[in-house]
Amino acid sequence: MTKPTTPAMAIGLCLLAAMLEGFDIASMGVAGPRMLPDLGLSPEEAGAAFSASPLGLFVGALMAGPFADRLGRKPVLLASVVVFGLFSIATAWVPNLDVLLLVRFLCGVGLGGAMPMLLAMSAELAGEKRKAFTVGLVTAGLPLGGALVGLLARTDAAQADWRLIFIVGGVAPLILAALLLFLLPETKAKSAEDVLTGDSLHALFGRDRLATTASLWISFAAIALVLHLFLNWLPILLGQRGVAPKDTAGIMTLFNIGGALGGLFAGWAIDRIGAKRPFLGIFLMLMLVLIVLSGLTGTTPLALMAFAAGFLIMAGQFGLYALAPQHYGEKVRGVGVGAAVSAGRLGSVFGPLVAGMLLGSGATSGDVVMSTVPIVAVAGLAALALTVWGRK
Repeated sequence: MTKPTTPAMAIGLCLLAAMLEGFDIASMGVAGPRMLPDLGLSPEEAGAAFSASPLGLFVGALMAGPFADRLGRKPVLLASVVVFGLFSIATAWVPNLDVLLLVRFLCGVGLGGAMPMLLAMSAELAGEKRKAFTVGLVTAGLPLGGALVGLLARTDAAQADWRLIFIVGGVAPLILAALLLFLLPETKAKSAEDVLTGDSLHALFGRDRLATTASLWISFAAIALVLHLFLNWLPILLGQRGVAPKDTAGIMTLFNIGGALGGLFAGWAIDRIGAKRPFLGIFLMLMLVLIVLSGLTGTTPLALMAFAAGFLIMAGQFGLYALAPQHYGEKVRGVGVGAAVSAGRLGSVFGPLVAGMLLGSGATSGDVVMSTVPIVAVAGLAALALTVWGRK
């Protein structure tokens, strides 16, 4: 039996796991400008490659909740971390598109299984008054990991060989898995009759719950589509505007640092004043920033707007992450949060595909950025609708 650790240590381990997940999610986009020419991929093929991992994220998140409610959070988290570590390493040696699609899909399955566990565990470990902030802190690990991969990409070694990004992104999770095994507290498995029963289904689709679930799923899917479009294609879109490779990696670091700060802001604001006003401000400002970003040139202005876009996109998404566990009781939280994250993962599949198809048809980088504005509007309306429905 693993010796119990303090809640702070357990939350710290969840933060580290989220950072490594964010590192891997951002790795394809950061490595893309050098990786895609090496593999000879067209824009449409690149879009498919970028979408393989999000598709795995969808499958992994869908599977994780029911398994966790039966077996406990820790075993599912451990398995997920090991899987995405191994297949991140495998990405470094893919010979062609077909193998790349398979490897990134399987890597995504591991990534998708980890996040619902991190959300549920951090919510359960936090005090009642700091639930949203604690979940926001843990999910801030995703963009922090993305910032780290951006810094790594600026080094001469990574500029010389893109494979280094995936090797580092795979070895680190395997090391963390050993720490999780010995230091992360055990979670109590639930009885079979508590899982996927009528109670669980009613929590999602009951007459007084359907509006909540629909609002969660739509907002999760729409904002995830926008986020993954930028995570995967922003380096290439910046390159089309004449930004140097090292500057592109630096801008991606700023995008992710902005995201980490945005996630913390969203959790803090929701804990203090509720979700309605923060969501209204976040989504309105995000639409304005994207409109400005679509027409910008020059490294410094692009860097500033990329930071602002990262802050607002991830503030919106992580605000939803912080809010989702509060809408489900403990008995069905794994299923409820897992289903909401799965909806987001499904939305994230389409972001890279949309950008690839637009670029393949001759659209400019500005056209791609502008195409996200109505999607953000949909995400904002669904998030605001969510604030009027009751919890649990």
